[in-house]
This record gives sequence, structure tokens and C-alpha cells, in this order.
Amino acid sequence: MESIIVATVTGVLAVLGAYMGNVAISRKKSREDAIRDAEREARQAVVMERLEKKVDEHNGYAKKFEDIGKDIAIIKTELEFLRKEHEK
Repeated sequence: MESIIVATVTGVLAVLGAYMGNVAISRKKSREDAIRDAEREARQAVVMERLEKKVDEHNGYAKKFEDIGKDIAIIKTELEFLRKEHEK
């Protein structure tokens, strides 16, 4: 009878020890995953910030090209007017 009690207690303690070990490993892995996720999100934020700056810069050039196009159209109109005046 004593051997059964000893075996049962030993088995329960072994299962309890394994459970506690798994809980500790799981918590450690969760913390590591959280740190890795935070680092990845920080890198993504930096990339997004750089992309936003580049898009803003690109949009600035698009506006400049639009303005240049309008200026060229005005110059063409004025040149045409001057040609007509010169031909008279």
C-alpha cells in the first residue's frame, strides 16, 4: 500500500513539475514574441514614415511639373501671339 502512495505522490509531483515547467517556458516565449512583435512594428513604423516622406516629395514634384506645364502653355500662347503680331 505504501508503495502505491509513494508512486502516486511521485507521479503527481512529476506531472506538476512538468506543468510548471511548461507554463514558465510558455510565458518566456510569450514575452519573447511580444518583444519581437514590438521590434517589427517599430521597424514598420520607420519604413512607413520614410515612404510617407517620399510620397510627399513625389507629390511636390508632381505639383511643380503641373505648374511648369501651365507655364509652358502660357509661353506657347504668348509666342503665338507675338508671331501673329510680327507677321502683320
